[in-house]
Amino acid sequence: MEKLIYLVRERASVDGAHLRAETLGEIVPRLIDAGATGVSVHLDDDRVAIPGPMPCPGGELPLRAAVSLWLPAHDLRGEVDSIIGRIGERVDGYLVTESIFSELGQRRGAARDWPAGERSPGVVTFALVHRNPLLDERTFREFWYGHQSPMSERLQPRLRYVRNTVAHPITAGAPPVDGLVIESWESEELVSDIEAFHLGDLENLTVMLDSVATVFDMARLRSIAMSEYLF
Repeated sequence: MEKLIYLVRERASVDGAHLRAETLGEIVPRLIDAGATGVSVHLDDDRVAIPGPMPCPGGELPLRAAVSLWLPAHDLRGEVDSIIGRIGERVDGYLVTESIFSELGQRRGAARDWPAGERSPGVVTFALVHRNPLLDERTFREFWYGHQSPMSERLQPRLRYVRNTVAHPITAGAPPVDGLVIESWESEELVSDIEAFHLGDLENLTVMLDSVATVFDMARLRSIAMSEYLF
């Protein structure tokens, strides 16, 4: 089995409720009929009231949705590309390797107890990360996996952390990206409070910024608040 993630760029003016209804009501059923399993959807919809830690800047078409799914083989995905291409102004697809560094209830919070398709409690931040060009690919992965991931687990009240390392793009013209990170949090208020977001210790923020600036290309880092829907 292989995991694919599709990033959907859409105009900021598109209504979030409409985007949610179209994606969950039309796109997801068609993907499942086409053979996709383990579908998850992250949406910048009307149920999110904050932009997130590092939203897309002005002049950049916003990331409004991300659709993740599993198929037996990415090169046998058939009509999946065209199904997801029904939404958004641009869709970029990637083959990734998934690592669930921490699951709900594993270290913090409670295990999932809500049905498929229902909005996950709290809020998710969906991040696009690029390797710091000063690091080679091996050093980047060693630092990301060996330092950034466990350090951030200790210094932030994160409930779930899904680390997706990009193997390669699968849609024509998809720009390069090194990782797609999905993190779950208790509330929007927590994410918006820089001190609470680092367990009440601003020195934790210093440690975090040092690590993030070392491993990632800060100019291209995006972290967007989204609603999550797991199927």
